[in-house]
Amino acid sequence: MTNCYFEFVIHKEARFHRLREFFYKLKEEKEKEMINSSDSMWLDYFEEDALKQFWWPTEEELRNYQMLWEQTPIEKRLTDPKLTTPWDFESMIDAFACGEYELISCEKVSNNMGRIEFYPYGWPYGGSDVFRALIEYSGFKIIDESV
Repeated sequence: MTNCYFEFVIHKEARFHRLREFFYKLKEEKEKEMINSSDSMWLDYFEEDALKQFWWPTEEELRNYQMLWEQTPIEKRLTDPKLTTPWDFESMIDAFACGEYELISCEKVSNNMGRIEFYPYGWPYGGSDVFRALIEYSGFKIIDESV
């Protein structure tokens, strides 16, 4: 397989630097197989408005979601809009930890364009939705991808 990638528009340089720092710390920890999704250090890489994009359910919201999940027919659970939520933060970190791919790079490819590359070990590799969430929740617009 060849490297997969997402390209996106950089409109805030400082935000891109945070994304880049997060990516390379994640890469380092993934290579050591030491990613702890509940470690609060991951939060430090994101601005408050980026963190607001994630789902931070209360206990009551989780109970209500679980009840709705159980009441929904099995064949509709993954497609029912009422069961669609944003990523929760720890699940995003965990998805990166469990994904069967190597994190390659997060770099600028031009003045206002960034690119995240990863190398899948095989198919299926865990999907690319987690990369999409990371980029979009960080406030960037994806303009090209090869996944």
